[in-house]
This record gives sequence, structure tokens and C-alpha cells, in this order.
Amino acid sequence: MVDRFVIECRDLFAEGGPFFWWLIALAFGIAFALLSIWRALSLADMPGVPGSGWGSLLAAPHLPRERVEALRREIGADDLDHRLDEIDRRLFDLPARRIPFAFVLISAAPLIGLLGTVSGMFRTFDGMAAANTSAPVDVISRGISEALITTEAGLVIGVPSFIVCALLKTRFDRLRLGYQRLVSALSQPPRA
Repeated sequence: MVDRFVIECRDLFAEGGPFFWWLIALAFGIAFALLSIWRALSLADMPGVPGSGWGSLLAAPHLPRERVEALRREIGADDLDHRLDEIDRRLFDLPARRIPFAFVLISAAPLIGLLGTVSGMFRTFDGMAAANTSAPVDVISRGISEALITTEAGLVIGVPSFIVCALLKTRFDRLRLGYQRLVSALSQPPRA
């Protein structure tokens, strides 16, 4: 079973052409970007709320008054706006930069797959034009194989990655909205 998998992978890498290697490198870049966004959206190690409490606090439909008051005391009343801006940067700057970058990488995958398709078709037509080669069918089949493998790889990388990135963007937007509600609640004077 493992031997067959290794043989299939070797054939895939050999027949995919140079653009297939670009797609593999791009897939690792996309994976790194998505994992770093996911890690940043876990909101761990933030002041005033232990563990992953920031995520549950910001996702809550209603902010408990006692929790807001405790957080206000934890953050400190002096220069509250400055502290809230600092927390905002710590929570949201990294994902705000990485999400557009990830979308750019993801959109490149099908385009590189298309470039591999064109390259494979050039190889196919070169094989068809070379009537005096000993095995034109081999050249033609390698060109078609390269075209199909890179097209499929570009779509297999791009479509699921786009879905995951869109889900992470939705989570980011919800957390950002929750933080804005929290800032609004913290900015109101404490009740006596």
C-alpha cells in the first residue's frame, strides 16, 4: 500500500511538469498563512481574560455587566482608550494583514494551474508537429498529462483554501464586531 502511494506520488511529480512544483510550494505558503490566521484568531494570552476567554467573550451575544466591570478594573481606568487601542492591535493587526495576503496566494493557485495547462498543451502540440519522432504518442500523452495534472492541482489547492479563508474571515469579522461592542461597553461610565 505504501509502495503504491510512493510510486503514484513519484509519477505525479514527474508528469506534472515545473508548474506542479510551483503549486506544491504555493500550497505550503497557503497552509502557513491559514494556520497563522487561525492561531491569531484563537486570541490566546490577552490581558484580563484567562486562556481563550477573549474568543468566547467577544462571540457572546450579550456582554455580562459584571464581566465588563471586572475587565474594566483589570485593564485599568487610567488611559483606557490607549489600552483598548493597544489590545485592538494585539488582537487584530496580524489577521487583518494576513487575510488579504492569504486570498492573494489562494487566487494564484488556479492561475498557476492554468499556466501549467498552457505549458502542457504546448508540449502536446510540439509532439503532434514532430512527425519524425520515434514515439510522438509518448510526447503527446506527457503534454496532456501535464496539462490535466496542473489544472487539477490548482483547483484542488485553490477551492478548499478559499473556503477555509472565507470562514476565517467571517470569524475575524465577528470577533472584530464583538470587540467594538466591548469597547463601547467599557467606554460607558461604570454604574454605581
